[in-house]
Amino acid sequence: MKIKNFFKTLLAGMGIGVASAIPGVSGGTISVILKVYDKIVNAVSGIFKHFKRSFVVLLPILLGVVLAVVPCIYIFDKAFQGFVFGIVSLFAGFIIGSFPGITDEVKGVKIKPVYIVICVISFAIAVGLGISSVFLRLDVSSHFAHPEWWFYLILIPIGMLAAISLVIPGISGSMVLLVLGFYTPLLEYANIWVKEIFSGNFANFWIMFGILGCFAVGVIGGIFTISKIMSFLLTKHRSAIFYGIIGFVLGSTITLYFNYEIYNYYVDWASGHYVFMPMWLEIVLGIVLLTGGIAASYMLVRYERKQKLLNQQASANSVAKQEDDKKE
Repeated sequence: MKIKNFFKTLLAGMGIGVASAIPGVSGGTISVILKVYDKIVNAVSGIFKHFKRSFVVLLPILLGVVLAVVPCIYIFDKAFQGFVFGIVSLFAGFIIGSFPGITDEVKGVKIKPVYIVICVISFAIAVGLGISSVFLRLDVSSHFAHPEWWFYLILIPIGMLAAISLVIPGISGSMVLLVLGFYTPLLEYANIWVKEIFSGNFANFWIMFGILGCFAVGVIGGIFTISKIMSFLLTKHRSAIFYGIIGFVLGSTITLYFNYEIYNYYVDWASGHYVFMPMWLEIVLGIVLLTGGIAASYMLVRYERKQKLLNQQASANSVAKQEDDKKE
């Protein structure tokens, strides 16, 4: 892989990592927007058959995810205390502005009733996750402080569910964790444990290792399993899958503004509790960030369209030249 492509893919991985940490934002959606989704799915699903090729594709993406997620543990822990609306608005802008790039995948495809049904069901699932996270309000935080043996085992399927939603564009892995009550405890305790370790306190090291290790096992297993399935579906039913993705993305845009984390934030607003700035100022900044996100991501879509057109023209010219050479 060329250095330029390596860093381009690394940045894409960082974008996926940041998005995956925010409730309502799907890492899979960001990978579709950044045009690396097919590469990731095919690399993961074919990692045993073509290990070297898959490794070259996945290495910069995984590095980018790690480089983004680690600081996000601290940043989002602070931001969720006083600037949730602003962050959500920025990512909502990215998603809205990039939406034409996603619909390009089905441009010219004849719309079938089944596609509409898939799109509507996908939309309902994405919105339902946000609503469920508000009303279920599951609390498992007490198990993190003093976990029993069975709690470690539960974290494996929890990790698989989070991974499945990471791979499927439009479904947020962090949102699934919110619904199940695991998102906030994972974020808070990971932050606490990392601070303890850096300060020289290793009392909870093995608890952290066990919890995060079991969760990671589930994530890896989930990513591999669903990538194999998605690789098959994209080959056989690409248009139907992208109509499902469109539904998930539309639904997740709404979910961004209605989920457990931001609902509590609205409650704080209603009670007059502000951490960093007054409500009116954050709303104004949120609108500015939303607009900026839309403009930036749409410019990226236009750039990608232009590059695709130039590549098609170059390919057509190359074919024409070969035909002329044959005639001569």
